Order: sequence, then C-alpha cells, then structure tokens
Amino acid sequence: MKKLLLILLFTNYSFADELTYICQGLSHFELVGASGAKEEQQSREYKFENLTLIDLNNIECDKSKTTMTCKSTLLNIRTLNLDLQTLKITDSISGNKGFGHYIENFEGQCQIK
Repeated sequence: MKKLLLILLFTNYSFADELTYICQGLSHFELVGASGAKEEQQSREYKFENLTLIDLNNIECDKSKTTMTCKSTLLNIRTLNLDLQTLKITDSISGNKGFGHYIENFEGQCQIK
C-alpha cells in the first residue's frame, strides 16, 4: 500500500503543470582569460511550468521517464539535466557579458518545494 501511495504521489508531481525544485550543490564560475575560477556551495531554485524552465529566457524542456533536459542557445548556451529518479541536477551556462566570456556549471541534489 505504501508503494502505491509513493507511486501515485510521484506520478502527480511528475505530471503537474508547475513544479519548483530547491537544489543544493557546488557552483563553478570561470571568467575565461582571467586568473582563477570561483567555486562555492549554493542553493538554487528551478521553476518549471508546462515543461518550460522559467528563467530570463524561458527554455522549453524535453522529458523522458527518467530525465528532464532543457537546452537553449538564445542569449547564452545552456544545458540543464534533471534526473527525475534521483533528483540530481547539472546546469551548464556559457556566454558573454560586459566583462567577457564566462562559463558556469552547477551540480546538486534537489527536492521538490
């Protein structure tokens, strides 16, 4: 009976129109050509609505039974992968800002808010 409840609960979350994940993990930021990279533990919030990552430029995502993947090349290059079974996330962004080309990677463990 407990397994059935967990499956129903997961199914409701996995098909919901709106989901928010709170993720704890390690961020690695590097300004290309500058000396050194910055690493720090961070907490990040990722909000999804109808399989779209809500961000500066909302990113459409693809979902399989085990993974949600979001990719964009608008304004910057971004790839986000969320393992729906383990709730582990990887988020990679690279682009240009006023100070030059940057690369930022985040890996963490999430929970549903």
